[in-house]
Amino acid sequence: MGQQIVTPRGSTAFMHVFRPQPAMQEGKEPQYTVTLLWDEGDKKLAKLGKAIVEVAQEKWGDKAAKMLERGQLRSPLRPGSDKEDTKAAEDFEGKVFLTARSTDKPQVVDNDLESVMDQMDVYSGCEGRADIYLFPYDKAGNRGVGAILNSFQKLGEGERKSGRRVAADAFGDDEDEGEDELV
Repeated sequence: MGQQIVTPRGSTAFMHVFRPQPAMQEGKEPQYTVTLLWDEGDKKLAKLGKAIVEVAQEKWGDKAAKMLERGQLRSPLRPGSDKEDTKAAEDFEGKVFLTARSTDKPQVVDNDLESVMDQMDVYSGCEGRADIYLFPYDKAGNRGVGAILNSFQKLGEGERKSGRRVAADAFGDDEDEGEDELV
């Protein structure tokens, strides 16, 4: 019960594909995560939306689509307004997003399907897509469809959201830059 799918290309946030982050719940294993963002109403999300409904229907039958619409089942594809109380709220405005998680380290590749070794090459704000496994869950009063992160493909550059920059950008060509008089 579940479905493998590759997401459409999107902008990334909260990228943790090289080192797991502590789990939100005490006692849970650390997790690798990626959040992908798309513009609201983006037509390339139709296949992903259909897959979410199909997975929900496997568990809850024909009523699942209406249950997702009404919020009776949680969808992994959520409106950006769900992040309005966070520091990243501005980046999520007018967007929809999906967060995929895994306790297993995902494979990370580039456009040529070569493994990405340099962690600075994959960052929050780059463009990419994820191979995910959608599954239904019904646990402790929470019901919906979740997304497990299998692998991530970086497809392009974007505005780095971490505030960190690549050393070559920081130091540039001028070796004397930044050496103001210290008198």
